[in-house]
Amino acid sequence: MQEFAPDIRSTPRAFILKADKLLVQEKRHPIKGHYYTLPGGKQDPGESLVDALHRECLEEIGAHITIDRLIHVAEVFRLKTNPVIRAHQLDFVFAASVDDGYTPQMGHHPDPSQVATLWLSTDKADMLRPSYVTNLFRRSVSSYAPLYLGCFDE
Repeated sequence: MQEFAPDIRSTPRAFILKADKLLVQEKRHPIKGHYYTLPGGKQDPGESLVDALHRECLEEIGAHITIDRLIHVAEVFRLKTNPVIRAHQLDFVFAASVDDGYTPQMGHHPDPSQVATLWLSTDKADMLRPSYVTNLFRRSVSSYAPLYLGCFDE
């Protein structure tokens, strides 16, 4: 049986749509394989969710973002591989945008498994992790009120 990490981690994420494409991080992991995630990450103590999301987007995708509003809260149990544990995480997903001239790029401090930043089309939505992101992308929730879609394993 896998142990659980002792704390619940709060994680802001950016949901950035441009036309029918979603801005994502492309990742390759020796155990988890090839997949895509929303930019964002761990909130530091004393940091607001908005400040954390601005910092994470600069680090991961090299972008200054404009944050609109909270569109989704997801409860996620992430598999961590060293040591093997389940981490309990709350993802706070914000509708956001980048400047019109932004070209996808890696930031100055990308995630260890990140290999690229790109605009993803809906035909690859099944490769988004965690799976709630696939549901959000297909529903184009940028025009909806905040949603809770349930609990997800990554």
